[in-house]
Amino acid sequence: MTDTLRLLCAIVVLSAVFSPELHGQEVASDKVKPDNETVVKRIAIVGCHRQDLPAPALSRYIESDPDLVLWVGDNVYADTEDDISYIESCYAALEAKPAFRMLREQAITMATWDDHDYGLNNVGKGYALKEESKKLFRKFWKIEEFVPESRDGVYYSRVFGTGDEALQVIMLDPRFNRDEEGPDSDTLGDNQWAWLEAELRKPAGLRLIISGYQVLLDRESKFETWAKFPKARTRLFDLIVDTKAENLVFVTGDQHYGEVLRIDGAVGYDAIELMFSGINQEEPHVYATHRVSPVSHARDAYALIDIQWKNDGISEDNGDPPHLTFQCFDAWTRAPELTYRVNFSELRN
Repeated sequence: MTDTLRLLCAIVVLSAVFSPELHGQEVASDKVKPDNETVVKRIAIVGCHRQDLPAPALSRYIESDPDLVLWVGDNVYADTEDDISYIESCYAALEAKPAFRMLREQAITMATWDDHDYGLNNVGKGYALKEESKKLFRKFWKIEEFVPESRDGVYYSRVFGTGDEALQVIMLDPRFNRDEEGPDSDTLGDNQWAWLEAELRKPAGLRLIISGYQVLLDRESKFETWAKFPKARTRLFDLIVDTKAENLVFVTGDQHYGEVLRIDGAVGYDAIELMFSGINQEEPHVYATHRVSPVSHARDAYALIDIQWKNDGISEDNGDPPHLTFQCFDAWTRAPELTYRVNFSELRN
């Protein structure tokens, strides 16, 4: 076989592997289960992705074979004051990456946004293109059935599995209705607060609340944090207590590293935040009073949450109890840079 023929054969094979038609929404329907029949055991956390740079971490996510992929914000960098076509072009750049398409076909995908895919750095409810951006977001992430067109934001939730293996994922939108920073400023808006209260009253074996920026980071940080909206953060903590919403962990992004923060007794039990973002970016970490883990700093990185739903022993006092394990990895070496375990028994009054 000549070199030219070998090259042509390789092109044909790669075209088949990465074809949107073969790996698009036409995936066999018998592989898709209803949410209540889907037991999630591995979750991929993805965010702060520069669409104009290579992202080898996406291939590592494919290898990891997650059941669920959570895009936690800054999924593309689409900053613009008044050009909605630029945001659309950024989504097109993400869609053009074969590994992104393969990952979306492989696992259930959920997404919320942060400032850079909302449309402008650190912006809130005053963003001029927020309605147009919301329309693009709903369409690109294929969440029209979960986020009605009339909703004031892109917040939504899904519950996977049933009983003790029910995983509730609550995707917050602290952008669309967010005030400017201040002691009495709001983050969610009245409609989202009412919706969140109803969600927290639902039973769940484990619930994850996703926020594009951190919940437990210090108010004095140079980065955005719920602590700069102290009244809203207190309202969030009080709501968790009042609804008796146990088995809850925060998952956040925004910073280009990974860490775990923890505040004793903040929600009736310890508030725990698993923060990871920057799958193809890195930056120095900042001081965090409540950090309880090492900080992962690989420039190309990926993060997973593994869930063990049942005690693997013969009794509650024997064996390994139900827990989750949060890990951040270097995408080049596959070496874990951060490992943190939370037993479900820690997430109760």
